[in-house]
Amino acid sequence: MPPPPALAPDDIAPDVPAGQSAYNGFAQCGFRVPTAVISPWSRRDYVSHRVYDHTSICALVEAKWNLPAMTYRDANAENMLDMIDLRFPAFLRPPRLAQPLLDTDPGSLSCGVSGPGTIPPPGSVTPPHL
Repeated sequence: MPPPPALAPDDIAPDVPAGQSAYNGFAQCGFRVPTAVISPWSRRDYVSHRVYDHTSICALVEAKWNLPAMTYRDANAENMLDMIDLRFPAFLRPPRLAQPLLDTDPGSLSCGVSGPGTIPPPGSVTPPHL
């Protein structure tokens, strides 16, 4: 699936050397980037289904501290506030992480030729404590 269209950040055209293509300027988002919000204020057990772009981080900072937008793009970006809860921190104490699999079973991370393995490798993730 191709990246979605994007709002140009401003009215200034890209500065492209003579003889080179300006492709579509800044009218398209780039490749998709998985994101994890790591904070004591992150919402527990939450997955956002909104579409964000890189300027969503700027939009979050601008919304939180009532700052003006820097460009058209961050002025119109989703601000990621759905992923945090500023009323109370959900993670005052970080969850306990599993022992590194390399320490507990060094052979489990070696490459195999018998087919695809299990992702994540068994024992590499600690179950959530509710």
